[in-house]
Amino acid sequence: MKLKLILMAVSLLSGCGYHLAGTENNLPSHLKTIVIPMFANVSPEPGIQANLTTSIRESFINDGRLKVVSENTADMLMKGLIFQYELRAVAFDRRDVAVEYWVILGVDIEVVDQVKKKTYLKQKVNTKWDYKASLDAAGSEASRQIALTQAYRDLANRLLSIVVEKF
Repeated sequence: MKLKLILMAVSLLSGCGYHLAGTENNLPSHLKTIVIPMFANVSPEPGIQANLTTSIRESFINDGRLKVVSENTADMLMKGLIFQYELRAVAFDRRDVAVEYWVILGVDIEVVDQVKKKTYLKQKVNTKWDYKASLDAAGSEASRQIALTQAYRDLANRLLSIVVEKF
């Protein structure tokens, strides 16, 4: 009886498309490498393109399903444009002073299959991360930077999933 239950569970799991998150690779077999040049930035926040691009590259490197290489040898090219950076106050105290903010980032990406010379994917992706404001300016800025770093990582992981898993 136990053996029947185990066999039934195994067959159900294998038949329903079950897989571990972050392990599926839906890329065509000819796409094994990617180049990720510095994203362009037209948002009102100068300089964020360097940290965001670094986070995206690190996400792909750590994942390992696509090898990050230089442009002249890459099967894929990911071009990106940061079109949105917004700091939005979302919670206030009794004196109407902002105590919590959202950091909102929006990017427009295009991934090009350089082997077949065609667009593989074109998409807008947004993320937001919240943080608590501090009474002093230095503390609030430190909290904003932490939230921004978390937003970079979230966006990087989402882009990885979109490109590699088509999810």
